[in-house]
Amino acid sequence: MTIAKRQRTSKRQLGQFITPSPLAARILDEAELTSDIRVLEPSFGDGAFILPLLRRFAAERTGSPAERLAASLAENVFGVEIDGKLYRRCLERIEEEFGALPGDHNLVEGDFFRHEFAGPWRWGPHGLDDRLRFDLIVGNPPFGGTFDAAIEDELDRAYGQRCGCKIKKETYAFFIVKCVERLKPGGRLLLVCSDSLLTIPTMRGLRVFLMSEGQVCTRRLPEFSQETGYPMVILDFRRSGPSSMVVRDGGPISREIIGMTANASWGMSDGWAAAFAGPTVGDFMAGSSGMTIGKNEYFVRPVLDGAIEEPYDFEFYEEPITLAGELARARLGMLSRRQREQIREQQCRGETRRRVRVLRRQRPETIRLPHPNYRPYNKSNARIVYSPPDHVIYWRNNGEAVLVFKKSGNWYLRGVGGQPFFEREGLTWQLISNRLKSRYLPAGYILDSGSPCGFLRPGVPHDELFFIIAWTLSPLCSDVLKSVINHTINIQSKDFERLPYPHWVRPERKEQAILRMRDMIAAARRGRVFSFESPELVELGRVFELPHSKTAEP
Repeated sequence: MTIAKRQRTSKRQLGQFITPSPLAARILDEAELTSDIRVLEPSFGDGAFILPLLRRFAAERTGSPAERLAASLAENVFGVEIDGKLYRRCLERIEEEFGALPGDHNLVEGDFFRHEFAGPWRWGPHGLDDRLRFDLIVGNPPFGGTFDAAIEDELDRAYGQRCGCKIKKETYAFFIVKCVERLKPGGRLLLVCSDSLLTIPTMRGLRVFLMSEGQVCTRRLPEFSQETGYPMVILDFRRSGPSSMVVRDGGPISREIIGMTANASWGMSDGWAAAFAGPTVGDFMAGSSGMTIGKNEYFVRPVLDGAIEEPYDFEFYEEPITLAGELARARLGMLSRRQREQIREQQCRGETRRRVRVLRRQRPETIRLPHPNYRPYNKSNARIVYSPPDHVIYWRNNGEAVLVFKKSGNWYLRGVGGQPFFEREGLTWQLISNRLKSRYLPAGYILDSGSPCGFLRPGVPHDELFFIIAWTLSPLCSDVLKSVINHTINIQSKDFERLPYPHWVRPERKEQAILRMRDMIAAARRGRVFSFESPELVELGRVFELPHSKTAEP
């Protein structure tokens, strides 16, 4: 993933989504800007926030226009911008409006993670600290950007852990952590952020950190810009010490209610509390992803009329181990000193690594299924309840060719995701979807990363599988998933595990749901295609309604 990100356009690598000037001005209208405060914009782009800040501060001062500009840039406005082109454009816009820039100002061309503004010496938690603190930090942190490879690991050590929780290694997450810690006590953040901040599990650590440091308010932006249709929010934060609640779109959510969710979700509300008052699906089933092959076309075949067309043969050979070869396949082209020494020793001893060669046949062979060299492969699709296998994977000798291909490939291919669950009975669903489209997974499948799965934990009764499939297909389950667990369209195996288990369903109703689900799966295996509007599923969904309420939506 990191390699792919480093091959993107410069704009995407930097995570740039420029804030429209009218939006920046509206955000600053909420701030109290007096002549004695310091404001930082840590990624100021072409000046959407910087220019209105200068207008406001210059209006607070006396003297000539040049004197007011110089004082504002020396005492009030600080900024960093990594993109040289945008940096120069911002300075040009300032000069067009205010006149020539003073020789001394605090607008820096550079990387926010590498730059510190010097301030007075003071004692911090780790000794003497001379980093400047700010009354207000505003802006739009880079979203989905790429870290400088030279300092990526250093940044992870500096910002990747807070309050005993992991902070996701994402540009906007690390930006927020650094910004919070550059605020004075009582200081304020006003940032435009991705709305993934609100619920996704990987941002749990950031949410916990923010609640531990101050008062959090978020509100959704009805629109951001034409550059992206991705939903955005305003993060309004005061560094005032641990808070007892979060305010989302004007409504308070207590930390006690938020704490009922494993992901510390800001999508939680009192209306969902009953659902989260018992066990989770993860107490009964383990979620798992599948494996990434790297070249599906070599090993995965679509099934057509009970047969496949096989265009390849496979043969194994031994390749000498060399340091140059291992560096080419390593993460970011880097290996530790110890790894280099081990590889040099292997190279000196003439050791080899097993590789597989893919040979194209002169004419594809038609193979009827089932066949001992192939296993069903759970490629993602939008079917629910059950889907007959529409792909198979070459799996001769327990997948020898696939596994050798992976282990001799790039660093990100070598792990075999989900391998302990291969060929087990369970359930699976479409990874990218607006709701949980689950279906029964018979025994015998090899698992694909694009279609996560769930499997019963040891000792859990077999019928729980059918009860949980029924639950995941209910409207209430989708509401909980998308409101509280993860509101994005990416449904990971951990999201599945964090779902509340429907403990409120009475035993007799639970038995009915299990029998109905078994009957529906049997019908689907005979060719019936179900949709969420199918009468059987509509009726089954009523089993899972929370007591005394038709809906628990906030």
